[in-house]
Amino acid sequence: MILTDRFYDADPSNNGVLGQEYRPGQLRFTQGGDWKGITQKLDYIVDLGVTAIWISPPSKNELFSRDKSESGYHGYFTHDYYSPDPHYGTKEDLIELVNTAHAKGLKVILDVVPNHTADYLRPYATQYDSEDYQPAPPFNNPDWYHHNGDIVDWNNEWQVLNCDLGGLDDLNQDHPEARQAIKDVYKMWVDDTGADGVRVDAARSIPKDFLKEFEEYLGVPTFGEIFVGDVDYVSNFQNYQWGVLDFPLFFQCREVFANDASFYTVKNIFDQDYKYKNVNRLFTFIDNHDRDRFLCLAKDNYQKLRLALPFLFTVRGIPVVYYGTEQACYGGGRPTEWAGIANEHNREMMPGFDQDGNLYKFIQRLTQIRKEYACLSTGTQREMWVEDNIFAYSRRDDNTGEEIITIINNGTSNETRNIPLRAESSIAVGTELTNLLDTSVKVNVVSGGITGKQLSIYLPAKTAYVFTAGSVESYTPPARTVTTIRVHYDVGYGNTMYLRGNSYPLWWDEGRSMLNVAPDLWVYEIERIPEGEIFEFKPLINDSRWSSGNNFIGRGGETIDIYPEF
Repeated sequence: MILTDRFYDADPSNNGVLGQEYRPGQLRFTQGGDWKGITQKLDYIVDLGVTAIWISPPSKNELFSRDKSESGYHGYFTHDYYSPDPHYGTKEDLIELVNTAHAKGLKVILDVVPNHTADYLRPYATQYDSEDYQPAPPFNNPDWYHHNGDIVDWNNEWQVLNCDLGGLDDLNQDHPEARQAIKDVYKMWVDDTGADGVRVDAARSIPKDFLKEFEEYLGVPTFGEIFVGDVDYVSNFQNYQWGVLDFPLFFQCREVFANDASFYTVKNIFDQDYKYKNVNRLFTFIDNHDRDRFLCLAKDNYQKLRLALPFLFTVRGIPVVYYGTEQACYGGGRPTEWAGIANEHNREMMPGFDQDGNLYKFIQRLTQIRKEYACLSTGTQREMWVEDNIFAYSRRDDNTGEEIITIINNGTSNETRNIPLRAESSIAVGTELTNLLDTSVKVNVVSGGITGKQLSIYLPAKTAYVFTAGSVESYTPPARTVTTIRVHYDVGYGNTMYLRGNSYPLWWDEGRSMLNVAPDLWVYEIERIPEGEIFEFKPLINDSRWSSGNNFIGRGGETIDIYPEF
């Protein structure tokens, strides 16, 4: 998933007016990314191993929100449905992007916005304020819109369908002329560009019969944004679209991997998979443009991300990677969802296109695994083991017998378990399984358990295994640069040790909690600090009582033991 304005600026001539909508570094305004920029970086995307790109809505946007607090850089303030946004480039630039992507084996998904325009009509108004501030024809007909004010109760389905989302003028898809115009303009975009599919913004607020008719009219698969965590609610939409974004799984798996919640929460989601028309057409994700970055919520713990990503790539559905995840983007490091949607720091400009980084190579490995094992795309998912911190499941093609077994220990202690294979599995006792994320790790299927065959396996803390049978080409994961701070001090029952410092992920104004591994030992690991880089830090009890004396000095890539006094 790419926010076009935030990916790469290949053509500064289309950036807009400096100091007005174009304000480099101010993330609520235009930053300069364009279609030519994506085209220039397609080899980077191809090398990452993904098979499609989902880009921002292409239509021309209003320059600013009504209150001027942000520009229309994101594509959701539609002004002229028929024209390309000049900040992204020309329609020819978009066609060139799609054609080049296709030549490189990539599909292209357009984001579309059939629910609303920018905020031109004031609440309940039936006429525009002026000739100058209204959508481009033919969408400047006030009769094409609802005039019921903003959605204030998201549990009221009438409001969800008939009121404005955050002030954005709500199109009335039941108006015959509006209905046809919406279908026609997006069919034009699909036909003219050769796009392979569309993601429907705010699909929850669009009548379901229109969603079905819209997809059939466009002639390409669509998937909708149903920003709800309830499976009953979301699953119904798959009767009207090819697929849907899996918000129910997103909300729960993010809590598991970023905040150490129980795996029973994701089990509860998977136990309801029968409610979907096709679970392998669910689009799964761990963050996006409206939510805090995963590393922001996980307090920059890369190892937590290394558990979330294998989960994402091996559970049922189609994994979506938000741009910049492979470059360790962290969205400012301070969660902002409490104020509503996250829509600023989590939409940072791509920091670079390094292909040697640990996370880039990790995702590269996961995309390779997914391509090589078809059962991860179409196979049946079956639970093997679940407890608060350990989850194991199988993805199996019941026609070919191909099977992948994923086992994740999300806890902070090393564990050993006897995990039964499923009765459906054709993997026999005595078979050696190999971990595709590190082929030096192997385990044998032994007799025992409720199905007569099981894995007696050692599971290190915060580790994900992806096992397969048969011959596997050797793979060693890239080395990590880990800085480990070990604070030797007994803070007493009920208290916690924190760290502050001058190099992210440490700050001086707010502490990071440490992991207690013994009564007088607290540990904190950092992967963001480069090897050899000098930084300063200091421990605090309960993030309020500072250790005495000078700051401690650390060096990236080393293990630092300190014995502070308080």
